[in-house]
Amino acid sequence: MINFAYIKNRTLFFVFNHPIGKQEFDNNIQSIKSALKFHMPLECEECGSPLFDEIKAFVTHTPKKNIQEYKEIKQVYQERSSGNFEINVHDEKLNSLIRSIQEIIKKANKNES
Repeated sequence: MINFAYIKNRTLFFVFNHPIGKQEFDNNIQSIKSALKFHMPLECEECGSPLFDEIKAFVTHTPKKNIQEYKEIKQVYQERSSGNFEINVHDEKLNSLIRSIQEIIKKANKNES
């Protein structure tokens, strides 16, 4: 129910994604304040005074963005060509490129056998 929290102008804000969560938080806000007085967070102890004086809550109505992680799946296919094909290309650069591909295919087929 709590999306996030932050401190601004010595006020600790809690951002909720549902109004009922905020209502429940508001009902318990005095007990939260008293609990924070007894157990000071480490960040507050270093500076000598609390980082916040007030605690407030509000509801955000912006939809939460779902971040999806995509796994890169490397697909390996078995070579279907044997490398025995004619090269009828007159351009020298393209001809040499095709011949190098042909040699790679032939080497791959020799390693599989």
